[in-house]
Amino acid sequence: MCAALNPAHVPTDRALARRQQVLDAAAECFRRRGFHGASMAEIAKTAGMSAGHIYNLFENKDDVIAAIVERDRDEIVRRIQETLDGEDVMEAMLAAVEDSCHQPDRDAEAALNLEVLAEASRNAKLARVVVNSETVIRRKAMLLIQTALGPKADRLPADDIEARASVLAALFNGLMVLSVSQPDLKQAAVSRVMQRMMRVLLEP
Repeated sequence: MCAALNPAHVPTDRALARRQQVLDAAAECFRRRGFHGASMAEIAKTAGMSAGHIYNLFENKDDVIAAIVERDRDEIVRRIQETLDGEDVMEAMLAAVEDSCHQPDRDAEAALNLEVLAEASRNAKLARVVVNSETVIRRKAMLLIQTALGPKADRLPADDIEARASVLAALFNGLMVLSVSQPDLKQAAVSRVMQRMMRVLLEP
């Protein structure tokens, strides 16, 4: 029989809210100053709490970064699940392209994601967190593609489904990067082309 969960280890609603408060403040600081430029003291000030309080919630700055990555992963998985729960998966995926092209905070999200990838390239601990998170997202995306294809998916090898999920991720991640490198991006035109590519990805 499994041991009962120790109530002392279950975070309260207040603790969870404070944790989210720190993550929001850290994300803002990281976007503005980069991981190494943003200090825990600056994060604490932005969050409106003491640095000591933050250290009660997170071991160090790497821990904060990892938590941001995992929070973003959970949000992406939630969105995919919402699409899976809808009546028409294909139409929901096409609508997601439109939403992504007109996402108001896309530039800020792109800046933070680029910071994450740059740091992961030289930080083995963060790299593991990023790889694990991307693996969870890719598996969920594979289920999304299989659902959109319906019975036709049974005729495709597993590595084909996985490759389509990877290309799907590349499309959305690439669009995010373009919001930084091409601020004058013609969003409506890009959205139309991405939707056509999405239909190709969802053909047997």
